[in-house]
Amino acid sequence: MYPIMLFVGIYYVKNFTFIIIIHVLVTFLVPVPLTAQIEKEPPLKILRISLENTPTHVMTRNVSRFAEEVSYRLGPRVKAEVYPDARLFRDREVLNAVHSGKVEMAVPGTWNLESYVPELNLFLLPFLYGKSVAENHRLSDGTIGRRIQQRMESLYEVRVPGKWMDLGHAHVFTLRKPITKLEDFKGLRIRVAGGKANELRFSILGSYSFTIPWPELVERLRSQLIDGLLTTYETLRSAELWNHGIRYAFEDNQYFPMYIPIVGKWFWEELTEEERTAFQSLWNAHAEKQRQEALEAQLQAKEMFIQNKGNVFEPAKNELDKIREVLMRSQPDLIRQLKIDRGLVEEAARELEP
Repeated sequence: MYPIMLFVGIYYVKNFTFIIIIHVLVTFLVPVPLTAQIEKEPPLKILRISLENTPTHVMTRNVSRFAEEVSYRLGPRVKAEVYPDARLFRDREVLNAVHSGKVEMAVPGTWNLESYVPELNLFLLPFLYGKSVAENHRLSDGTIGRRIQQRMESLYEVRVPGKWMDLGHAHVFTLRKPITKLEDFKGLRIRVAGGKANELRFSILGSYSFTIPWPELVERLRSQLIDGLLTTYETLRSAELWNHGIRYAFEDNQYFPMYIPIVGKWFWEELTEEERTAFQSLWNAHAEKQRQEALEAQLQAKEMFIQNKGNVFEPAKNELDKIREVLMRSQPDLIRQLKIDRGLVEEAARELEP
Protein backbone atom coordinates (compact mmCIF):
# COMPACT_ATOMS: atom_id res chain seq x y z
CA MET A 1 0.00 0.00 0.00
CA TYR A 2 2.80 2.50 0.93
CA PRO A 3 4.78 2.27 -2.35
CA ILE A 4 1.60 2.85 -4.34
CA MET A 5 0.72 6.01 -2.40
CA LEU A 6 4.29 7.34 -2.94
CA PHE A 7 3.95 6.69 -6.65
CA VAL A 8 0.64 8.57 -6.70
CA GLY A 9 2.21 11.53 -4.88
CA ILE A 10 4.95 11.97 -7.48
CA TYR A 11 2.44 12.37 -10.29
CA TYR A 12 -0.03 14.48 -8.35
CA VAL A 13 0.89 17.80 -9.95
CA LYS A 14 1.56 16.53 -13.43
CA ASN A 15 -1.53 14.50 -13.95
CA PHE A 16 -4.53 14.90 -11.64
CA THR A 17 -6.65 12.63 -13.79
CA PHE A 18 -4.08 9.85 -13.49
CA ILE A 19 -4.20 10.15 -9.69
CA ILE A 20 -7.94 9.54 -9.68
CA ILE A 21 -7.57 6.47 -11.86
CA ILE A 22 -4.74 5.07 -9.73
CA HIS A 23 -6.67 5.78 -6.54
CA VAL A 24 -9.70 3.91 -7.86
CA LEU A 25 -7.52 0.96 -8.86
CA VAL A 26 -5.88 0.87 -5.44
CA THR A 27 -9.28 0.81 -3.77
CA PHE A 28 -10.34 -2.24 -5.73
CA LEU A 29 -6.99 -4.02 -5.52
CA VAL A 30 -6.79 -3.96 -1.74
CA PRO A 31 -7.36 -7.62 -0.75
CA VAL A 32 -10.56 -8.51 1.12
CA PRO A 33 -9.74 -9.78 4.62
CA LEU A 34 -9.72 -13.62 4.84
CA THR A 35 -12.27 -13.57 7.66
CA ALA A 36 -14.74 -11.76 5.43
CA GLN A 37 -14.32 -14.41 2.71
CA ILE A 38 -14.91 -17.23 5.20
CA GLU A 39 -18.06 -15.60 6.49
CA LYS A 40 -19.56 -15.61 3.00
CA GLU A 41 -18.88 -19.32 2.37
CA PRO A 42 -21.37 -21.88 3.77
CA PRO A 43 -19.86 -24.16 6.43
CA LEU A 44 -18.74 -27.62 5.29
CA LYS A 45 -21.03 -30.44 6.42
CA ILE A 46 -19.48 -33.89 6.84
CA LEU A 47 -21.88 -36.76 6.15
CA ARG A 48 -20.38 -39.82 7.84
CA ILE A 49 -22.07 -43.06 6.77
CA SER A 50 -21.73 -46.02 9.15
CA LEU A 51 -21.86 -49.52 7.63
CA GLU A 52 -21.26 -52.95 9.16
CA ASN A 53 -20.42 -54.78 5.93
CA THR A 54 -16.94 -55.21 4.48
CA PRO A 55 -15.62 -52.79 1.81
CA THR A 56 -16.05 -55.43 -0.92
CA HIS A 57 -19.70 -56.18 -0.12
CA VAL A 58 -22.18 -55.26 -2.86
CA MET A 59 -24.08 -52.94 -0.52
CA THR A 60 -20.92 -51.16 0.64
CA ARG A 61 -19.75 -50.64 -2.93
CA ASN A 62 -23.04 -49.01 -3.91
CA VAL A 63 -23.21 -46.80 -0.83
CA SER A 64 -19.64 -45.70 -1.56
CA ARG A 65 -20.64 -44.69 -5.10
CA PHE A 66 -23.61 -42.80 -3.67
CA ALA A 67 -21.28 -40.98 -1.26
CA GLU A 68 -18.96 -39.97 -4.09
CA GLU A 69 -21.86 -38.54 -6.08
CA VAL A 70 -23.27 -36.70 -3.06
CA SER A 71 -19.88 -35.09 -2.47
CA TYR A 72 -19.77 -34.06 -6.13
CA ARG A 73 -23.38 -32.85 -6.50
CA LEU A 74 -23.72 -31.18 -3.09
CA GLY A 75 -20.10 -30.11 -2.74
CA PRO A 76 -18.36 -28.14 -1.49
CA ARG A 77 -21.10 -27.68 1.12
CA VAL A 78 -21.50 -31.43 1.84
CA LYS A 79 -18.78 -34.08 1.89
CA ALA A 80 -19.77 -37.74 2.38
CA GLU A 81 -17.47 -40.31 3.99
CA VAL A 82 -18.12 -44.07 4.25
CA TYR A 83 -16.99 -46.13 7.26
CA PRO A 84 -17.40 -49.90 6.63
CA ASP A 85 -16.55 -52.89 8.85
CA ALA A 86 -18.45 -51.38 11.83
CA ARG A 87 -15.55 -48.96 12.30
CA LEU A 88 -17.94 -46.42 13.81
CA PHE A 89 -20.89 -48.46 15.09
CA ARG A 90 -22.40 -51.90 14.80
CA ASP A 91 -25.77 -51.98 13.12
CA ARG A 92 -27.47 -53.08 16.34
CA GLU A 93 -26.56 -49.77 18.00
CA VAL A 94 -26.41 -47.37 15.07
CA LEU A 95 -30.03 -46.13 15.19
CA ASN A 96 -29.39 -44.67 18.64
CA ALA A 97 -26.10 -43.22 17.37
CA VAL A 98 -27.87 -41.41 14.52
CA HIS A 99 -30.64 -40.27 16.85
CA SER A 100 -28.15 -38.81 19.36
CA GLY A 101 -26.01 -37.07 16.73
CA LYS A 102 -22.95 -39.32 16.99
CA VAL A 103 -23.07 -40.09 13.27
CA GLU A 104 -25.01 -38.51 10.42
CA MET A 105 -26.18 -41.54 8.43
CA ALA A 106 -26.29 -45.33 8.50
CA VAL A 107 -27.73 -48.17 6.41
CA PRO A 108 -28.48 -50.97 8.90
CA GLY A 109 -30.11 -54.29 8.12
CA THR A 110 -33.78 -54.73 8.97
CA TRP A 111 -32.93 -57.61 11.32
CA ASN A 112 -30.86 -55.24 13.48
CA LEU A 113 -33.63 -52.68 13.93
CA GLU A 114 -36.44 -54.92 15.19
CA SER A 115 -35.72 -54.18 18.87
CA TYR A 116 -36.33 -50.48 18.13
CA VAL A 117 -39.19 -50.89 15.67
CA PRO A 118 -41.01 -54.19 16.36
CA GLU A 119 -43.03 -53.87 13.15
CA LEU A 120 -39.88 -54.74 11.18
CA ASN A 121 -40.20 -58.28 12.55
CA LEU A 122 -43.01 -58.64 10.03
CA PHE A 123 -40.38 -59.32 7.34
CA LEU A 124 -39.01 -62.21 9.41
CA LEU A 125 -42.33 -63.98 10.04
CA PRO A 126 -43.09 -67.46 8.65
CA PHE A 127 -45.69 -66.18 6.15
CA LEU A 128 -42.79 -64.71 4.13
CA TYR A 129 -40.71 -67.91 4.29
CA GLY A 130 -39.72 -68.78 0.74
CA LYS A 131 -41.43 -65.74 -0.82
CA SER A 132 -39.97 -64.04 -3.88
CA VAL A 133 -37.99 -60.81 -4.20
CA ALA A 134 -40.96 -59.13 -5.90
CA GLU A 135 -43.32 -60.07 -3.05
CA ASN A 136 -40.95 -58.63 -0.46
CA HIS A 137 -40.58 -55.42 -2.48
CA ARG A 138 -44.35 -55.15 -2.76
CA LEU A 139 -44.41 -54.75 1.01
CA SER A 140 -41.26 -52.66 1.56
CA ASP A 141 -42.03 -50.20 -1.27
CA GLY A 142 -45.73 -49.96 -0.51
CA THR A 143 -48.05 -48.93 2.31
CA ILE A 144 -46.54 -51.40 4.80
CA GLY A 145 -43.03 -50.04 4.32
CA ARG A 146 -44.19 -46.42 4.55
CA ARG A 147 -46.05 -47.06 7.80
CA ILE A 148 -43.00 -48.68 9.35
CA GLN A 149 -40.76 -45.83 8.19
CA GLN A 150 -43.10 -43.20 9.62
CA ARG A 151 -43.09 -44.91 12.98
CA MET A 152 -39.29 -45.09 13.04
CA GLU A 153 -38.98 -41.44 11.99
CA SER A 154 -41.34 -40.23 14.70
CA LEU A 155 -39.82 -42.34 17.48
CA TYR A 156 -36.14 -41.68 16.76
CA GLU A 157 -36.07 -38.33 14.93
CA VAL A 158 -34.49 -39.74 11.79
CA ARG A 159 -35.38 -39.50 8.12
CA VAL A 160 -35.55 -42.34 5.60
CA PRO A 161 -34.43 -40.67 2.36
CA GLY A 162 -35.58 -43.35 -0.06
CA LYS A 163 -35.92 -47.00 -1.02
CA TRP A 164 -34.45 -49.84 0.97
CA MET A 165 -31.48 -51.67 -0.48
CA ASP A 166 -31.42 -55.45 -0.91
CA LEU A 167 -29.12 -58.03 0.52
CA GLY A 168 -30.80 -61.06 -1.03
CA HIS A 169 -32.38 -64.25 0.24
CA ALA A 170 -30.79 -65.72 3.35
CA HIS A 171 -30.21 -69.47 3.58
CA VAL A 172 -28.77 -71.86 6.16
CA PHE A 173 -25.08 -72.75 5.79
CA THR A 174 -23.35 -75.44 7.86
CA LEU A 175 -19.80 -76.59 8.58
CA ARG A 176 -19.92 -80.37 9.02
CA LYS A 177 -23.50 -81.62 8.78
CA PRO A 178 -25.52 -80.99 5.60
CA ILE A 179 -29.22 -80.13 5.88
CA THR A 180 -31.57 -81.78 3.39
CA LYS A 181 -34.85 -82.00 5.33
CA LEU A 182 -36.76 -80.59 8.30
CA GLU A 183 -35.47 -83.18 10.75
CA ASP A 184 -31.84 -82.17 10.10
CA PHE A 185 -32.33 -78.86 11.91
CA LYS A 186 -32.73 -80.57 15.26
CA GLY A 187 -29.94 -79.82 17.73
CA LEU A 188 -27.90 -77.56 15.44
CA ARG A 189 -26.27 -74.40 16.84
CA ILE A 190 -27.06 -71.69 14.30
CA ARG A 191 -25.66 -68.17 14.26
CA VAL A 192 -27.98 -65.35 13.21
CA ALA A 193 -26.94 -61.75 12.56
CA GLY A 194 -29.79 -60.43 14.68
CA GLY A 195 -33.54 -60.36 14.96
CA LYS A 196 -35.47 -62.10 17.71
CA ALA A 197 -37.77 -63.53 15.04
CA ASN A 198 -34.81 -65.32 13.45
CA GLU A 199 -33.91 -66.90 16.78
CA LEU A 200 -37.50 -67.98 17.42
CA ARG A 201 -37.89 -69.51 13.94
CA PHE A 202 -34.91 -71.79 14.50
CA SER A 203 -36.19 -72.69 17.94
CA ILE A 204 -39.43 -73.88 16.32
CA LEU A 205 -37.35 -76.03 13.95
CA GLY A 206 -35.50 -77.61 16.87
CA SER A 207 -32.22 -75.67 16.58
CA TYR A 208 -30.36 -73.48 19.05
CA SER A 209 -29.68 -70.00 17.71
CA PHE A 210 -27.33 -67.23 18.80
CA THR A 211 -27.03 -63.61 17.72
CA ILE A 212 -23.36 -63.01 16.93
CA PRO A 213 -22.17 -59.68 15.45
CA TRP A 214 -20.43 -59.91 12.10
CA PRO A 215 -16.98 -58.79 13.39
CA GLU A 216 -16.97 -61.74 15.85
CA LEU A 217 -18.15 -64.43 13.44
CA VAL A 218 -14.84 -65.72 12.05
CA GLU A 219 -13.45 -66.38 15.52
CA ARG A 220 -16.58 -68.34 16.47
CA LEU A 221 -16.21 -70.43 13.32
CA ARG A 222 -12.56 -71.13 14.07
CA SER A 223 -13.47 -72.20 17.59
CA GLN A 224 -16.26 -74.44 16.19
CA LEU A 225 -18.66 -72.99 18.74
CA ILE A 226 -21.43 -73.03 16.13
CA ASP A 227 -22.60 -75.59 13.57
CA GLY A 228 -23.84 -73.15 10.97
CA LEU A 229 -25.23 -69.74 10.23
CA LEU A 230 -28.09 -67.91 8.58
CA THR A 231 -26.66 -65.65 5.88
CA THR A 232 -26.51 -65.01 2.13
CA TYR A 233 -24.14 -66.20 -0.56
CA GLU A 234 -22.83 -62.67 -1.06
CA THR A 235 -22.13 -62.11 2.64
CA LEU A 236 -20.41 -65.49 2.74
CA ARG A 237 -18.29 -64.50 -0.28
CA SER A 238 -17.37 -61.07 1.12
CA ALA A 239 -15.41 -62.80 3.92
CA GLU A 240 -14.60 -66.03 2.03
CA LEU A 241 -16.19 -68.06 4.81
CA TRP A 242 -15.47 -71.29 2.93
CA ASN A 243 -11.91 -70.73 4.20
CA HIS A 244 -13.30 -70.92 7.72
CA GLY A 245 -15.13 -74.22 7.43
CA ILE A 246 -18.46 -73.48 5.73
CA ARG A 247 -19.18 -76.41 3.41
CA TYR A 248 -22.94 -76.86 2.95
CA ALA A 249 -25.89 -74.68 1.90
CA PHE A 250 -29.58 -75.43 2.40
CA GLU A 251 -31.19 -73.04 -0.09
CA ASP A 252 -34.58 -72.46 1.48
CA ASN A 253 -35.05 -68.66 1.22
CA GLN A 254 -35.50 -68.34 4.98
CA TYR A 255 -36.21 -64.62 4.68
CA PHE A 256 -35.28 -61.62 2.53
CA PRO A 257 -32.98 -59.22 4.41
CA MET A 258 -32.90 -55.57 3.35
CA TYR A 259 -31.12 -52.38 4.43
CA ILE A 260 -32.87 -49.17 5.49
CA PRO A 261 -31.13 -45.81 4.94
CA ILE A 262 -31.49 -43.48 7.94
CA VAL A 263 -30.31 -39.88 8.28
CA GLY A 264 -30.37 -37.84 11.47
CA LYS A 265 -33.24 -35.34 11.46
CA TRP A 266 -30.85 -32.75 12.87
CA PHE A 267 -28.59 -33.16 9.80
CA TRP A 268 -31.47 -33.42 7.34
CA GLU A 269 -32.98 -30.11 8.46
CA GLU A 270 -29.68 -28.30 7.90
CA LEU A 271 -29.89 -29.13 4.20
CA THR A 272 -31.75 -26.82 1.85
CA GLU A 273 -34.89 -28.06 0.11
CA GLU A 274 -32.94 -28.31 -3.13
CA GLU A 275 -30.21 -30.36 -1.43
CA ARG A 276 -32.75 -32.74 0.12
CA THR A 277 -34.39 -33.31 -3.25
CA ALA A 278 -31.02 -34.03 -4.86
CA PHE A 279 -30.07 -36.33 -1.96
CA GLN A 280 -33.28 -38.37 -2.31
CA SER A 281 -32.97 -38.57 -6.08
CA LEU A 282 -29.38 -39.79 -5.84
CA TRP A 283 -30.21 -42.36 -3.18
CA ASN A 284 -33.17 -43.84 -5.06
CA ALA A 285 -31.15 -44.09 -8.27
CA HIS A 286 -28.37 -45.96 -6.48
CA ALA A 287 -30.85 -48.14 -4.55
CA GLU A 288 -32.48 -49.29 -7.79
CA LYS A 289 -29.10 -50.08 -9.28
CA GLN A 290 -27.98 -51.81 -6.08
CA ARG A 291 -31.03 -54.09 -6.09
CA GLN A 292 -30.13 -55.44 -9.51
CA GLU A 293 -26.46 -55.74 -8.60
CA ALA A 294 -27.38 -57.54 -5.36
CA LEU A 295 -29.33 -60.14 -7.31
CA GLU A 296 -26.42 -60.68 -9.70
CA ALA A 297 -23.93 -60.71 -6.82
CA GLN A 298 -25.84 -63.50 -5.06
CA LEU A 299 -25.73 -65.68 -8.17
CA GLN A 300 -22.03 -65.02 -8.71
CA ALA A 301 -21.27 -65.64 -5.03
CA LYS A 302 -23.14 -68.95 -5.19
CA GLU A 303 -20.93 -70.04 -8.08
CA MET A 304 -17.82 -69.03 -6.13
CA PHE A 305 -19.04 -71.07 -3.15
CA ILE A 306 -19.44 -74.12 -5.37
CA GLN A 307 -16.02 -73.55 -6.96
CA ASN A 308 -14.53 -73.52 -3.46
CA LYS A 309 -15.89 -77.00 -2.68
CA GLY A 310 -19.22 -75.80 -1.35
CA ASN A 311 -22.22 -78.14 -1.63
CA VAL A 312 -25.66 -76.67 -2.36
CA PHE A 313 -28.90 -78.52 -1.63
CA GLU A 314 -32.06 -77.07 -3.20
CA PRO A 315 -35.05 -78.61 -1.38
CA ALA A 316 -38.12 -79.69 -3.31
CA LYS A 317 -41.32 -77.68 -2.99
CA ASN A 318 -42.99 -80.32 -0.83
CA GLU A 319 -40.13 -80.14 1.69
CA LEU A 320 -40.33 -76.33 1.82
CA ASP A 321 -44.11 -76.54 2.26
CA LYS A 322 -43.56 -78.95 5.15
CA ILE A 323 -41.17 -76.53 6.88
CA ARG A 324 -43.47 -73.55 6.26
CA GLU A 325 -46.42 -75.46 7.71
CA VAL A 326 -44.49 -76.16 10.92
CA LEU A 327 -43.43 -72.52 11.19
CA MET A 328 -46.90 -71.14 10.43
CA ARG A 329 -48.42 -73.03 13.36
CA SER A 330 -46.38 -70.78 15.65
CA GLN A 331 -46.91 -67.49 13.79
CA PRO A 332 -49.74 -66.21 16.05
CA ASP A 333 -47.52 -66.79 19.08
CA LEU A 334 -44.57 -65.11 17.33
CA ILE A 335 -46.69 -62.04 16.56
CA ARG A 336 -47.60 -61.80 20.23
CA GLN A 337 -44.05 -62.33 21.52
CA LEU A 338 -42.54 -59.88 19.04
CA LYS A 339 -45.21 -57.24 19.74
CA ILE A 340 -46.13 -56.81 16.08
CA ASP A 341 -49.40 -55.10 15.21
CA ARG A 342 -51.63 -58.01 14.18
CA GLY A 343 -53.60 -55.71 11.89
CA LEU A 344 -50.40 -54.80 10.04
CA VAL A 345 -49.60 -58.49 9.47
CA GLU A 346 -53.11 -59.15 8.18
CA GLU A 347 -52.85 -56.16 5.83
CA ALA A 348 -49.48 -57.42 4.55
CA ALA A 349 -50.92 -60.89 3.93
CA ARG A 350 -53.78 -59.35 1.92
CA GLU A 351 -51.31 -57.37 -0.20
CA LEU A 352 -49.61 -60.63 -1.17
CA GLU A 353 -52.84 -62.26 -2.29
CA PRO A 354 -53.04 -62.91 -6.07
